[in-house]
Amino acid sequence: MFPMINIGPLSIQAAGFILIASLFIGLWTTTYFSKNLGTNGNLIENSILLGLIAGLITARVGFILQNPSALAGNLLAMFSLTPSMLNPSFGIFVGSLTAFIFAQKKHLPLWPSLDTLTPLFIFLFAGKHLSNFAIGNGYGLPTEFPWGIQLWNETRHPVNLYALILVAIYLLWMIIHTKVFKTTGFLRSGTLLNLSLGVVGLITLLTRAFVAEKSLIGRFDIWQLLGFTLLMLGIALIYKKRYQVHKHIPVFISVGSNHNHERNLTEAIKKLKDFSKLRGISHTYKSKDVQKESDPTFFYNKVIEIDTSLSYNELRSRLKSIEVDLGREPGNKVQVPIDLDILTYDNDAFFNQGKQIPDPNLIKYNYIAIPLKELAPDFRHPASGISIEDIIDQLTDNQKIQILKEVENGFEA
Repeated sequence: MFPMINIGPLSIQAAGFILIASLFIGLWTTTYFSKNLGTNGNLIENSILLGLIAGLITARVGFILQNPSALAGNLLAMFSLTPSMLNPSFGIFVGSLTAFIFAQKKHLPLWPSLDTLTPLFIFLFAGKHLSNFAIGNGYGLPTEFPWGIQLWNETRHPVNLYALILVAIYLLWMIIHTKVFKTTGFLRSGTLLNLSLGVVGLITLLTRAFVAEKSLIGRFDIWQLLGFTLLMLGIALIYKKRYQVHKHIPVFISVGSNHNHERNLTEAIKKLKDFSKLRGISHTYKSKDVQKESDPTFFYNKVIEIDTSLSYNELRSRLKSIEVDLGREPGNKVQVPIDLDILTYDNDAFFNQGKQIPDPNLIKYNYIAIPLKELAPDFRHPASGISIEDIIDQLTDNQKIQILKEVENGFEA
């Protein structure tokens, strides 16, 4: 055990140092993850900070309410840095609730934001077990196994090391699966977080069996009950997110053409109706090619919303087939009969086969954002929660676009 860490003349409590270090590592990883997922990192960090402040204050208040004698003759003890003068359960509850309410008021999307927080959740879980190991908390039952550790006059199961080994294996898998936190590795937002909940629940359920002093409710250890609950909740939510058939998935699609646009835009929409329900369609907007503004060719763009039961990959395959049917040649960016790009897929945020959803172009170009606002004035970015009005205000695209009205024989400005 190492209850104190000595750095030169300084002596630091190991448990507090480890928890703070795991918090900072988790926050750094979360910030990096947020940039890759396109979620609102600043608001997520503010939610965490507000939750931490509220949690620490209420943890101290909760302890004092339970132990009013702790302040007897010394009111300044209220501001003591002693970790033992905290009610962790009450602090965690109030802190989490505060962060959740703040996030909801700022319109942070729930599942993409929780996916972003998964590394922080895992690092804090690991940090808690490492800090327990450092000070001898949560010690194990006596054992004769050769890997037992000497603690409290007995050779005991290194329970916290068991948990650390298991969480390290999961963390290594997560790093590989997410390509070093560049993607969740799943098409449905929330799957990564729910998988992590299940893993933490399973680790808790298994390792608590070797703990000497249990917190019992009747005949059951409260932490094992919590672990079992997290495991079942994780499995149920993963099934709902990943495996349950969703018959009505809203999808926004950008439709563009710079060749025979009147026919191709109409034909593309007709073909979309063959396998999906059309929920809305914007006017046609005329603009220069954003990649080649000097090119005299104009693009004609729409944004449409469909309702589909197809998976993302199935839908993407169908859109590619429509492009080919209407004469799109792979690699030909000069003559584009039709271009169909998925902008959003439900409220999910992911990276798959070289494509990011929501499409990053949604927050870059007028020819997408303006028709999208026309079609869905209350739209909010599924990853960041930013409103369509704010997206348009923040655009750096100076490309002018012109709305066209559809008439019997074509379009007019």
